[in-house]
Amino acid sequence: MSSWRKPARAAASLGEVAHQLTERDLAIVDHLSRFRLLTIVQLERVFFDSASSAYDRIKTLCEKGLLDRRRPSTHEAYRYFLGWLGLCLVHAIAVADFEHDPGIDLFGKSEKPKPGRAPTKLKARQHADTLFFSSHRSHLEGVNDFYTRLASSCRGDIEAVLRYWYVEHEAEKVSPAMGQRPDGCFDLAFAGQKREFTFEYDTGTEPLERLVRKVDWYNQEVARRQGIRSRDINEGKYSREQVLALASPRMMLIEFTKPGREANLHDRLTAAGGRDLVATTNTARSSDPLGPVWWCAGDSPAEMRCLDEVYTFRHL
Repeated sequence: MSSWRKPARAAASLGEVAHQLTERDLAIVDHLSRFRLLTIVQLERVFFDSASSAYDRIKTLCEKGLLDRRRPSTHEAYRYFLGWLGLCLVHAIAVADFEHDPGIDLFGKSEKPKPGRAPTKLKARQHADTLFFSSHRSHLEGVNDFYTRLASSCRGDIEAVLRYWYVEHEAEKVSPAMGQRPDGCFDLAFAGQKREFTFEYDTGTEPLERLVRKVDWYNQEVARRQGIRSRDINEGKYSREQVLALASPRMMLIEFTKPGREANLHDRLTAAGGRDLVATTNTARSSDPLGPVWWCAGDSPAEMRCLDEVYTFRHL
């Protein structure tokens, strides 16, 4: 990709480059500290209006030492992650935040982890190795791809606002299902109306029975938190409209990489009553997660819904 951009000089320290960073640059560093690994296409979806502007700025941040990149093979896209100075910036922000508010509770203990030493260049290389040699990297990339598609759709929709995406370690704290660690949770606003979701990315590596149990456990926990026995829901004593009226639980969303596995899950849920608070899609049709790509439990395969419609249950 050709560019008029003048190559940037590598910075020797964080102080040398910190004053040159824009608000968008800081947001990119923050994203990579949380999402860990993103491609140039994914970064463009979230932060840029064109591929050329994304390439120019990300290349500059790499040259300055804030970002780094690798690719699994010469046939695949580069994956971008925090470089040494990017890790130093995240550490400096954490130190400043801790000094401003250490989060001391009533018992005199800090609720925030105290930042350790600033990262070294060796730590930065180890950080990159950990990302690329992780057996979970492809799963992480799949989750991040869904997030960036959703963020891009919201950027282009005047009604939908992506308020926040909770990455895996954050999602565990807000998920209604105790003991279950979803791949993500997110809060959306449709025309000002808040909707909350939990997200699972399914590649088919676990038995379908385990996924069915996960869905069942999730619904039991939602019911328990609302003071309803899940058995009463299954027996039809409460419609899903009534469940949603009592409180607005996080709807469980699942994106499958294998359409056949998605259909098998719905067959199992339908056989069990089909009243689960779950909607599914697959990567073959979910380029726009806001669109009519969601198959709600209990619906027919032909009745796909937009994301803002999965809280309504016309078939009950």
